[in-house]
Amino acid sequence: MVTLMNEFASRVERGQSVEVSVVDGDLLIDGGTVGATGGTVEVRGSVVVRHKGVVKGNLKAEDVRGDGTLTIEGDLEVGDVRLEDGASLEVDGNLAAESLDVPRTLRIKGTSRVQDVSVGGEADFVGDVEAEDIHVGGTLRAEGKIVGEDISVGGTFEAKEVKCNDVKVGGTLNVGRIEVEDVKVGGTMTVTVEAAIGDLNVGGTVRLEKGELEDVKVGGTMESVGLVKFADLDVGGRLRLGSGEGESVRVGGVLEVQRDLFLKDELSVGGEARVNGKLEVESVDVGGDLSSQEVHARDSIRVGRSITTNKGARADDVSISRHGRATGPIVGKRVRIESGSVVEDVYADELRLGGSSVAMNVYASQVDVGDDCQVDGKLQYTGEIKIGRNVRFSSQPEKVSSLPGPPL
Repeated sequence: MVTLMNEFASRVERGQSVEVSVVDGDLLIDGGTVGATGGTVEVRGSVVVRHKGVVKGNLKAEDVRGDGTLTIEGDLEVGDVRLEDGASLEVDGNLAAESLDVPRTLRIKGTSRVQDVSVGGEADFVGDVEAEDIHVGGTLRAEGKIVGEDISVGGTFEAKEVKCNDVKVGGTLNVGRIEVEDVKVGGTMTVTVEAAIGDLNVGGTVRLEKGELEDVKVGGTMESVGLVKFADLDVGGRLRLGSGEGESVRVGGVLEVQRDLFLKDELSVGGEARVNGKLEVESVDVGGDLSSQEVHARDSIRVGRSITTNKGARADDVSISRHGRATGPIVGKRVRIESGSVVEDVYADELRLGGSSVAMNVYASQVDVGDDCQVDGKLQYTGEIKIGRNVRFSSQPEKVSSLPGPPL
């Protein structure tokens, strides 16, 4: 066993190899190799690294600093690590530290417990990580679980599991599981297992297996395979969901839902909306075509082109724009079919059938039929009826004491 004294107990230079157990003071590694007598080198001071240094075994020190790359072939227990001028740090075992500042590359093969991590280039963690703050300028990879407070990555962030308060990624985020309060991604986010996120803001694309989210804003497209629960979901381009439950959805382009979509508030889609299962909302506003097995809106349905259902669409207020089309029954308190539209059966308290429109069967309390309309089936009403010019009926309108019940 060798115990080294003085300010620099030893200058381990390039090509040299020194066996060390305890250093009372600072240790300078200037391109050489330090062997650990008894398995551990204990430095009761600083480790100063120049050029490239290697420690064969565990290293315990107050701090590590310098402009050289350091490789630890064991565990590292240290207060602070401050490397400069493009230096890197590699630890084959476990890491325990107060803070790390590495300008180039950090690689930890064991578990890591550290308060603050700052890496200019790439950071690779093979084992689990516990940290307060992690800042990486380039790429952060974690094969295990990361638990912390704030994570900021300039380029790509890949991890098996992440649990923290805040994640900011300039480029791409790829994770298995994620549980985070606030996530901001400039490019693409992919979650292959499950997500639990408060506020999510992604500039490009989101791909989820399933998850629970709060407020979501996506500039491009969002896709999920399973159920996604959320508060407010705002997607600029295309939204594809396996199924969804939440407060409101706003989509600038196209909405596709493989199964059911249940909303407490509004669905607003600029283009086409396709829900293969059941759609339940407060209100629906679709600029293009809307299709679903059935639509239940507590307030209103407004469609720019067409609505297609198997079981029907129901709301207090239903509006079909000019030259629109409705396939499947329409049920509402107030139904307004704009001119030039084609619809099937209508059940309403008040119906306005715009000029040159065609309907199959009409069952309403109050009916206003515009000029040049056509009713191919029955027209039954209980209150008042107004009929325009050149209206064609397959059978004469019939005033009845009660109307047949709607299909939904």
